Amino acid sequence: MKTKTLILIFTGILILILFITMGCGPKPPQLVLGAEDQYALAKREFNDKHWDKAVLELQKLILNYPGVSFIDSAQFLLGMTYFNQKEYPLAIGEFNRLVSSFSTSSLTDDAAFKLAECDFELSPRAELDQSHTQEALDALNNFLEDYPGSDKREQALNLVNKCKSKLAKKIYRNGYLYFKMRHYAPAALYFQQVLDDYPDTEWSKPARFYLAETRYKDNKYEQAKTEYQNYLENYPHDELTQKITKRLEKIVRILASGGGEKKDTDKR
Repeated sequence: MKTKTLILIFTGILILILFITMGCGPKPPQLVLGAEDQYALAKREFNDKHWDKAVLELQKLILNYPGVSFIDSAQFLLGMTYFNQKEYPLAIGEFNRLVSSFSTSSLTDDAAFKLAECDFELSPRAELDQSHTQEALDALNNFLEDYPGSDKREQALNLVNKCKSKLAKKIYRNGYLYFKMRHYAPAALYFQQVLDDYPDTEWSKPARFYLAETRYKDNKYEQAKTEYQNYLENYPHDELTQKITKRLEKIVRILASGGGEKKDTDKR
C-alpha cells in the first residue's frame, strides 16, 4: 500500500513537471504571410480605418519585404495612415522617405504634394507664427515646378492661394494694429508689403485702402491722393467710392491752399 502511494505521488510529480516544461517551451511558429497577402491585409485595415492595425501591418511588410515591386505603394499608404490620424510630423517622415528612396515611383508627385499639405495642416491661425505656411508654400512651388503634369496640379494651385491668403492676412493684421495705434509709418510698410507680395489675395483691397488712410492721417497728402486714386482705379464701383471721393476733394483743397504737409485736425 505504501509502495503504491509513493508510485502515485511520483507519477503526479512527473506529470506536473511535464506540464511546466511544455508551458515554458517554445511556442508554435506564427503564420508568416506572403508579401501580397500582407499588403492586402494592411489595405483592408486601412480601408476599414483601423489606423493602428494598418500601421502595424504596413511596417511588417516594409520590414520583411523591402524589395517587392509595390513597396512604394506600401510606403505611401503608411504616410497616408499617419496623415489620416493627423499625425503630420510622422506622415512627413514617411512621405519624405518615399520621395528620397523611390524617386522613379509614380507616387513621388503624390507624396510631394502630401508633404506640402502636412506643412499647411501644421500651420496655426493667421495671428500666430506662419513658418509652416511659408514652408508649405515653398513646397507647393517646388511641386508645381517639378511635376507640371501631375493630376494634383489644381489642388496644389488651390492650396497655394490658401497659403498666400494666410500669409497676407498675417501681414495685414500687423499693419492694421499699427494703424489703430496711430503708428502710421510702420502701418504703411505692412500694407505696402501686402500689395507687393500678395496682390492677388483678398487682403490687397483693404490693404490698399488703409495704405491711403495712413498717408492721409499722417498728413502726407500727395501720397494719400495717389493711393486713393489707385484704389478707385482698381475698384471703381466699390462701396467706399463716395467716401474716397470726398477725401480727394478735401485733399485738393488742402494742397491748393498750400497746406501740403500741415496738420489737419478734421480727419473724419
